[in-house]
Amino acid sequence: MAKYGIIRMQKFHKDAITGIQKHNQREGENSKNKDIDSNRTMLNYDFVNEDKIKYHEEIKKMTAARVKRKIRNDAVLVAEFFVSASPEYMHAMSPDEQRKYFEAALDHISGKYGQQNILYATVHNDESTPNMHVGFVPITEDRRLAAKDYFHGKTKIRRIQDDFHNYMNKRGYDIERGEPSELQHKSVHEFKKQEREKELKHLQQLVAHKEKELQQMDNLVELKAAPPVEIRSERRIEELCSQPVEVAAAKSAIGSKVKVEEADFHELMSLTKELQQTLAAEHERTHALSNEVDRYEKENKTLKHDLSETRKELEVYVGDQDGRVEKAKKQMRQKLIRDFSVEQKENVKDEVKRELDTQYKAHISSLSDDLMIEKQKHEKTKKELVQVNEVNESLTQMNLGYIKDYVPKEELDKANEQVHELREENKTLKAWKEKALNWIDKNVEKMKQISFFQYVGGIRKQSKRQEQDLER
Repeated sequence: MAKYGIIRMQKFHKDAITGIQKHNQREGENSKNKDIDSNRTMLNYDFVNEDKIKYHEEIKKMTAARVKRKIRNDAVLVAEFFVSASPEYMHAMSPDEQRKYFEAALDHISGKYGQQNILYATVHNDESTPNMHVGFVPITEDRRLAAKDYFHGKTKIRRIQDDFHNYMNKRGYDIERGEPSELQHKSVHEFKKQEREKELKHLQQLVAHKEKELQQMDNLVELKAAPPVEIRSERRIEELCSQPVEVAAAKSAIGSKVKVEEADFHELMSLTKELQQTLAAEHERTHALSNEVDRYEKENKTLKHDLSETRKELEVYVGDQDGRVEKAKKQMRQKLIRDFSVEQKENVKDEVKRELDTQYKAHISSLSDDLMIEKQKHEKTKKELVQVNEVNESLTQMNLGYIKDYVPKEELDKANEQVHELREENKTLKAWKEKALNWIDKNVEKMKQISFFQYVGGIRKQSKRQEQDLER
């Protein structure tokens, strides 16, 4: 059984407060929300508030009394924790045990973020897996409304999971740590979607299991319809029937009765009793097998019906989930369009332009440095070639003088031919090298510029795509 604790955090701005109030307090919820069983809504409760509250009004009271600065329009007003556990672990607990689990989680959140900041702690028992939504207004000790002080940076986000897991273990709950937050911090909606996908996978496994049982039932039906097979008891009956019994009999003078010796009579009676017992046992076993086959046929019929109903539910569930995903995507696109004003779009464009200018200057500076280094290398190579040529000329003169004095004329002529060939080859190599250096001087800067413009063009295309995504 999977035993892992679940805690997720999501920040909400001003325009989302009414929506989470309606969801948490079941205001205006209808049957279209497949995650909610309206017949069980009465089992929901709030640890903080006995009656329903107006979130905006309570937030205004808290901030007016404890926040010294003016609150910005884009400030985070509520940070909400979604608390639960794996479905198997949660359903294994009784309602009282579930309440104690949520109380322990609330004690942890209140102790870490301040009891005075808690706005609500609503437990939902009308969903597929019981869960709790804990909302708190992120007011700091120095009287600021600053969610960043609580949740800024990957380390603080990661510690949400770590601290919750350690605290619940100390309180006696043998749960494992949830998925690492640094992979990707999911919203409550995304998390619930992931849980529904797990349930869908479980339903598919259940369907496969039912199909396997159905196949076993079909095999039993085929076995019942198959011709009888020789079994051990039948062979025993044949053995008893075919066993020769030597009986000494004599006809009586009165009627057609036959006289039999007492020993033979007892042997016949023994064989008869054994045959009767064997037949009775076979009759009982056959009756039991017939009852078992009838039971399997009934189970087979029930399983076929259950499988059909499960498939229908699965199709409805998949269709509903697909519709919810598309609806969520549409709402997200509308929210992005609504939230991004013309001024914000212009700010984004200006920011992208500044970033491109910065990258352009940095790239030009880098190209200039590379070009200067290449020129210095070329100058150094030219000087080294001049020095090498001078040394070669000096050595050549020395060698010629030595050869004239000590080498025979035939060998000297042969060596002169080889020297001439080497000089011609050296001239060719120098000419090619000079052409290569001239080509590099003319074209390297042009190539660097082309590479840079390709790089900038790629950035602009990527920026344009991002802007189009935002507009959609």
